Amino acid sequence: MLEAIIDADKRLFERLNQEYYIDWLDPIVVFLTAISDVGLFWWVIAAILFLFHKRVGGFVAGRTLALSVGIVFILQSIINQFVPRPRPPLSEEGVRLLIEPPLSSSFPSAHAATSFAAMTTLVYFFPSAKFWAVPLGIVFAYSRLYVGVHFPIDTVAGSLLGILTAAIIIKISQPRGRFSRSVS
Repeated sequence: MLEAIIDADKRLFERLNQEYYIDWLDPIVVFLTAISDVGLFWWVIAAILFLFHKRVGGFVAGRTLALSVGIVFILQSIINQFVPRPRPPLSEEGVRLLIEPPLSSSFPSAHAATSFAAMTTLVYFFPSAKFWAVPLGIVFAYSRLYVGVHFPIDTVAGSLLGILTAAIIIKISQPRGRFSRSVS
């Protein structure tokens, strides 16, 4: 069963990486994957929220965003040590590789984990952020398939880890007591 899933994952990767691309998008996708490295883009958003917290109520959002991105990055790094899955260019032939592949394990994707943690946090605090944070989170995660360094399951697992981590951080970072807001 697991072998069948891994085979399907490899076939899907091959199709997405080698058949569904547009040459002129290559430098744009390489740029997008670079700015999402270690959650860099999301750290900048957290810093902006901290700086302008009085205007947009962003202090708690910025703190929660920073915690979500930081904690999911650590969790992903730990999981990465215990799941030694080789990256596509090390295990597959014909990979359309646009960047130097990281030396770490492929599972789960840190880019997907940090992007989906950030996306979840931002949409929770600022519902209208769904119009830019969700597409950007998806693009950052997909960019890892496009550049040839992750399999689809790696990005799906990273995405789920990011959502779950953000949901837990949001839940435990909510104010307690008589001034807490009720969430229904």
